[in-house]
Amino acid sequence: MKQKAWIALLLALCLALLAGCMPKPEDDVKTGKELDEMEILLGSMEADPTPSPTPLEALYYDYSDYRNVLENMEYQYEETMGGDYLDYGLCDLDGDGILELIVKEGTCEADFVWRVYTISETGAKDVGSFGGSHSLLYTDDEPGLLCVYGQMGHEEIVRVSYDGQYISLKTLISQDLADGEEYSKPGSPVATYPIGDPSLIP
Repeated sequence: MKQKAWIALLLALCLALLAGCMPKPEDDVKTGKELDEMEILLGSMEADPTPSPTPLEALYYDYSDYRNVLENMEYQYEETMGGDYLDYGLCDLDGDGILELIVKEGTCEADFVWRVYTISETGAKDVGSFGGSHSLLYTDDEPGLLCVYGQMGHEEIVRVSYDGQYISLKTLISQDLADGEEYSKPGSPVATYPIGDPSLIP
């Protein structure tokens, strides 16, 4: 009799333990609201989506039009000594993701200019120019570029800006250097190639 009582007691104890471990029915089923909240939570843990491109960046631009500009300029100056000294570089002047072409043209230091082209829906577009005599180009943390002019100990630093339509210039420094003082290097030099080498063009 005692043995049956012990067995009954053990069975009751086991059932009680099992009942305590089993989930309640209401814990097992998620309501629609709870499921929505879980989806929102999981969605917030995913990586940030790729930002949508701006309309300008979404357009397709063919940089080969810049090659045509260089070829035409090389042909224009092929019979003058100026063609041997003409360079070009690329720089996003207005921060829209499109690289502008900055190309030196002219026959000598007396008439060199940097001419700026951008890519439009109709191809390479001339948007203006600035003096190119005795000059080097640099970029810094601000939009546009810096043009450093240096000759016979006199230095000027000009910021060249482009607002998507026009080129504008602002002289930042105009000074005479002391004997032996080097011209300023106000940023990172813009890489330039001879106009006869279009390999810089994407």
